[in-house]
Amino acid sequence: MGAKEFRSRTETPTSGTGLWNRQVGAFVRRYLREVVRDRTVLFWSLGFPTVFYLLTITTFIQMSQIPDELHAAVKATTALSYGVFGSVVVCLNAFGQQLVTDIEDERYTEFRSLPLSPSADFVGRLVAGLLFAFVAFLFVVAVSVATGAGYVLRGPESILVVALAFVLMAVVWMVIALLIVLTVGNARYANIISLSVALASYFGTGFNGTDVTSFAGSDWLLNALPNTLATRLMTYHLADIQEWEPAGLAPPDPPSSLAYLGLLAVYGVVFLGIGTVLTKKILYKE
Repeated sequence: MGAKEFRSRTETPTSGTGLWNRQVGAFVRRYLREVVRDRTVLFWSLGFPTVFYLLTITTFIQMSQIPDELHAAVKATTALSYGVFGSVVVCLNAFGQQLVTDIEDERYTEFRSLPLSPSADFVGRLVAGLLFAFVAFLFVVAVSVATGAGYVLRGPESILVVALAFVLMAVVWMVIALLIVLTVGNARYANIISLSVALASYFGTGFNGTDVTSFAGSDWLLNALPNTLATRLMTYHLADIQEWEPAGLAPPDPPSSLAYLGLLAVYGVVFLGIGTVLTKKILYKE
């Protein structure tokens, strides 16, 4: 997005809800266009999680040793785990690559010369990243339904809880991507580091908290880390699993209390504040 796209706005002050909304919309459209053109991002966010989901249910999990009535729930849990992984890749890699490219191309020198709102830029990036992260998540879930995964809402509040958990988790990871980019400042290294962090966060936390036996840390952390807590919240509200321990999901106990969603909200608010300040102070030098 260069000067031409914002030329009509240079004659208007950056204050005002209407103008701010238009700037956010312009940033969202620009960032979404760039994401869908990046084949590497599409592979890591859509192809990689989906392929590994299919490999897991056909090769790594011995379905013949699992009672038939549990197959749908096991596949759903596995898909939710990989779906969150794909979303994390979007939040870290896609979000970070766009930002570091803009920095390397010195676009922020141009942005700073225009009456743009730093928060509109940041929120536009967040919304674009969130939309594509949601697509990545739904893509794996859709494939899982085709393979026999079954999803059951635990209660009328489940959709809202899952949606909020997803949004809050995504905000955390996109701000982490911002921190990586501002620290590294190089597209190649930012790409390597962000993908490494995504992979480490997945495999190092017991597949996003869905296989507690492969997690080396304290059990309680699985209901505290942003990626594992969000995944376990989604699993609790979407997968028909009555006994968590036989399914490899406990200990700890499922995050059934709304207090866990509150913890994610604290993460989201804190990281949102950090991202807003960094965008304003470092990228826009205000």
